[in-house]
Amino acid sequence: MNQLSVTQGIQPLLDTMKAVGGPLQIVIAIAALALLGVAVVPGAERWRRPALITMTALLGAGEAFLVWMHWRLYQMSVVVDPSTGRVTGHVAVSMWVEGEKLYMWAFMAALLGSLMYRQRDELLRGVLIAVGVLSLCAVFLGAPFTNPLPDFLSQYAGYVQAMAQGGQAADGAFQGMEASRQFFYNAWFMWIHPPLLFFSYGAFTISFVATLKMIATRHSSYETTAYRWARLGYLPLTVGMLLGFPWALSAWTGEAWWWSGKVNMSIMMWLLYTAYLHARLYLRHRGMWKAVAALAVLSFLILVLTYITTYVVPGAHSYAFAPAVRAFADAGCLLARTLVRRGGLA
Repeated sequence: MNQLSVTQGIQPLLDTMKAVGGPLQIVIAIAALALLGVAVVPGAERWRRPALITMTALLGAGEAFLVWMHWRLYQMSVVVDPSTGRVTGHVAVSMWVEGEKLYMWAFMAALLGSLMYRQRDELLRGVLIAVGVLSLCAVFLGAPFTNPLPDFLSQYAGYVQAMAQGGQAADGAFQGMEASRQFFYNAWFMWIHPPLLFFSYGAFTISFVATLKMIATRHSSYETTAYRWARLGYLPLTVGMLLGFPWALSAWTGEAWWWSGKVNMSIMMWLLYTAYLHARLYLRHRGMWKAVAALAVLSFLILVLTYITTYVVPGAHSYAFAPAVRAFADAGCLLARTLVRRGGLA
């Protein structure tokens, strides 16, 4: 592996991401603000559906740009066994890791909202607000275009640096990078498990909007719509979570992953949505609609907390780090980027 060619290939890709992605993030943010404006301004009802379709197309264009970036990164991020010099494979980083998770959620909510037909006009306002908020959070908190995949790039830069040094450092870095490639990034679970979950997140978002509409108007038809969207999201959520268990067994062997905050919050979310769907069997009982509405709202709030848990609660299924570890990672990332720019990894 030519270390310099690898690093010189990745850095121009990151520069292109910033050059194109920076303006794209601004455009998406402006469109999200316009979406919120169309949602709340009186008399703008007729613009709501075109605005949502336009936002969906814009988010889709951004997703296509991310797909191109991931494909180019896949071509460059090779893993080589230092003992044999043989290429063991390329790292296939998916489009729903790190800062791109929230972007995928926003895109799925917008896409499903665009396909919505039952009580579309009544629910569009809430869907626009949800998509607008998710999109703003995606570009400002996730920064998928201007700061793509910082954890992976930091890990890979450290691997390349260790390969240049050789010896035990190269062997250790190779073992870590190869394990990440086989059991995390390139695992078929990664390409099925998260997409199912984000599809369910999008469906649950629309279900939540319908639930709020039902609470505000006390009209049973909105409750039926909320149930149908929750039912649509429940099956992929269940299948996605079931697929997560064998993946965890292979990827986190030797780690107490079952104590992870994200795993436990996910199970709580699934139990609450299960309780919500079963509670509807008694919807006609006196006062039961209040319990069903409370379960629906609580389930979605736990969904949001489940997502946040990934970044604030340490664990095997988490991006949260103690301050000292985060500072060390940031310092290592800065050093790696400096060496890349100077060609010091050659």
